[in-house]
Amino acid sequence: MSANHLFALERRTGALLWKFTTPTQIFSTPAVADGAVYFHARNDYVYALRAADGALLWKVPAPNPQDDFSIFADMAKSSPAVGLGKVFVGVGPELLALDQKTGKVLWRAAAGGRVDSSPLIVGKTVYVGSDDRRAYGFDAGTGKQTWAFATGGKVSVSPSAGEGLLLVGSNDGFLYAFAPER
Repeated sequence: MSANHLFALERRTGALLWKFTTPTQIFSTPAVADGAVYFHARNDYVYALRAADGALLWKVPAPNPQDDFSIFADMAKSSPAVGLGKVFVGVGPELLALDQKTGKVLWRAAAGGRVDSSPLIVGKTVYVGSDDRRAYGFDAGTGKQTWAFATGGKVSVSPSAGEGLLLVGSNDGFLYAFAPER
């Protein structure tokens, strides 16, 4: 098997339903919502496929503006999050918001470093971690930064939420828990 294919399998039997091939490897986990599959490939494209048959709905260039020549520089690791009519994905040092139906770039928000974490949507805020040792919150409608917290290490893991808490892990070895403001 090659890492540049996305496969859809029948859940009970494992039979192949369809296969979609990209020119380069896929490192992110696909998101499935509203009859479509969304993913980010190493060639700096974000794709939307029809879940039923794997037909391409749209493909949007999302080039990494970071000038880093390491072997991992162009690996798209951020998996998309889908909600509020948008697809959110980290690309280089930015969080992108794409229109869920058309793929049109609605906004780009700068983080202080590379965004490898997958976005988390909580209410109308999108949270991501960054290699600049911070976790960020952005307004899902506008992309305006609404929150940031500095940790002692890179925040490359994806934030999570539950029981009224926002959880952020850091490479400094700590898990940070935040309660919403009242």
